[in-house]
Amino acid sequence: MKRQTRIVLGLIGMGTGAALAPHLAAAQIAAPAVSTVPNVSPDIPFDLFRGSRIVLTGRVNGVDTPMMLDSGAGVTTLDDDFAKKIGLKSGSKVTALGTGGSEQGELVRDVTIQAGNLKLTGVTVLVLDLQRIEKAIGRPIPAVLGHEVFVNSVIGLDFDRQVLTLSPSTGFAAPSGATEVKLSKEGTLHYLPISIAGLRPIEAALDLGNGGALSVSKEYFEANPSLAKLPYALGLGGGVGGLHEDRRATIPTVSFAGFTLPNVPADFRSVGNGPYAGRANAGILLFKPFHLTLDLGHDRMWLKRSDTPLDFPKDRVGMFVLLEDDHFNVLHVSPGSPADKAGLRKGDKLVEVDGERVGPGFYASRVANWAKEPVGTKVAVTKADGQTVTVTLANYY
Repeated sequence: MKRQTRIVLGLIGMGTGAALAPHLAAAQIAAPAVSTVPNVSPDIPFDLFRGSRIVLTGRVNGVDTPMMLDSGAGVTTLDDDFAKKIGLKSGSKVTALGTGGSEQGELVRDVTIQAGNLKLTGVTVLVLDLQRIEKAIGRPIPAVLGHEVFVNSVIGLDFDRQVLTLSPSTGFAAPSGATEVKLSKEGTLHYLPISIAGLRPIEAALDLGNGGALSVSKEYFEANPSLAKLPYALGLGGGVGGLHEDRRATIPTVSFAGFTLPNVPADFRSVGNGPYAGRANAGILLFKPFHLTLDLGHDRMWLKRSDTPLDFPKDRVGMFVLLEDDHFNVLHVSPGSPADKAGLRKGDKLVEVDGERVGPGFYASRVANWAKEPVGTKVAVTKADGQTVTVTLANYY
């Protein structure tokens, strides 16, 4: 029997990052060749999909495709259907270990990736079935850009303008007025020190593939009883390997790099021994209030507060849904949430929200962010059986 390699995936909040176990990185993943494409701008416009996913257009083996940027991905990851479409050959079998369990994938070598003016050749990618994650996020994800891009360039992110800049790390000058943060590194993940609710600082994985603000490991939560006193609701979270019911709470303060952010939504994970056991995971919403510059090849980053008012988008409905072709499939309803009070239940199929039909283009419609509208907003939701219920949005955790 052919021996299978096991790869650890750091997948948080339906993120898609792949964090290689440290002892596998050198043996299994060869460093790609890096070059600059002439006459191509280093500035790349991106779509901030649903306010929490960085999606840009790049190329895989010369084929134009949307890509999601994920600093938690230790391996650039391709959806298996996309890999077949562009003619990638089969690779070596691997076991992908996610926050919810394990799935089978393949490592494929000698792939060419281009983003903006940055071209990487000889890239090793992970090919995996991303269908369930695509349904949870609400759009196709053919490719996830990970570790290779972050360690071979300096990445600037302007969330207000939705522009990403790739620059050579050689001769790079620190951005004026920004705060430098030294990062620690373990395997392919980078960590920054943060303080949660005034507790002693711990390390948090820098994970732009985490669409939330903060995820706290089961081990850290259990070691700090004061966190259990926070009001909470039960939600559904996970990624590769499956989904699990987790606590969802609002942290009074989260501090890092001299900044203190109030009322930060967080998940407390129920599955232990994950890729950031005993620590935390800092997602994209924690960094959106800043102009962010990442030089992960030199284990550092810079933060500069933007002019955008601080406002963490917060779910005010209490459902976990998958977007199918013409409906939302409800997988979980948080007890005591507005969805629960409106009579919605696990297994319901939702076909219309506030007059907008559910379908592939739903998240480009006027009600794309209906679950995060202001407290007191009333939204009519129609189920497949024709029944319409009214959900009154509220802060339920």
